[in-house]
Amino acid sequence: MSDSDAEVPPAERPTRSSETVKRDRRVELLAAILLSAATVVTAWSAYQATRWSGEQAASYTTASAKRTESVRASTLVNRQILIDVSSFLDWIDAKGEGDEVLAADIHERMRAEFLPAFDTWLVSGPPGEEIPPGTPFTLPEYSLAAQQEADRLEAEASKAFEDGAEANQISDNFVLAAVLLASVLFFAGLAGTFDSWRAQVMLLSLGGVMFVTGIAIVLSLPQNVGY
Repeated sequence: MSDSDAEVPPAERPTRSSETVKRDRRVELLAAILLSAATVVTAWSAYQATRWSGEQAASYTTASAKRTESVRASTLVNRQILIDVSSFLDWIDAKGEGDEVLAADIHERMRAEFLPAFDTWLVSGPPGEEIPPGTPFTLPEYSLAAQQEADRLEAEASKAFEDGAEANQISDNFVLAAVLLASVLFFAGLAGTFDSWRAQVMLLSLGGVMFVTGIAIVLSLPQNVGY
């Protein structure tokens, strides 16, 4: 028997060992609970990040398709405006040359969407004046359905793009939560390798802080559970 063993009463040695065992078991139990919870939430965060990445891709695809349709509608608008402007200038030339038959024929062949604005403009001048000032294109009556469709599609494209950007941010936040929760696995797993009570408490405390922070981020985000 060594001198150090002789200095410690035999009755005290088992008691101290029992407390150490109980302490280690408590640490192991707490670490196991923390590891289990962190593993589950980490997996959920990774799943949510994947789901929101899919939402981002779908929204960006929708935005691209809507914007393409909007460009097509805008191209149609430009063609219609060119036709209306050409008809208007031809009518002005016919009127200027005094060819009433040609002017009436051009008037009759004008596009249906252009006629309301043209007729309103035609009676907007002083009485007896055949060619009023200005043009019909600045009047509120000049409204093109294709232009309204282009504006609607552009608005939908912008909304879809914003939804995609929001989904991307949500996905990034879930990734951040997963990283924080992964650090919980590290700290909780490392705590069991130390014999020092202070080291165990410090590591478990760090893991607990990371776990609470990660849980707070996950709970603050919208959950995508679509099928």
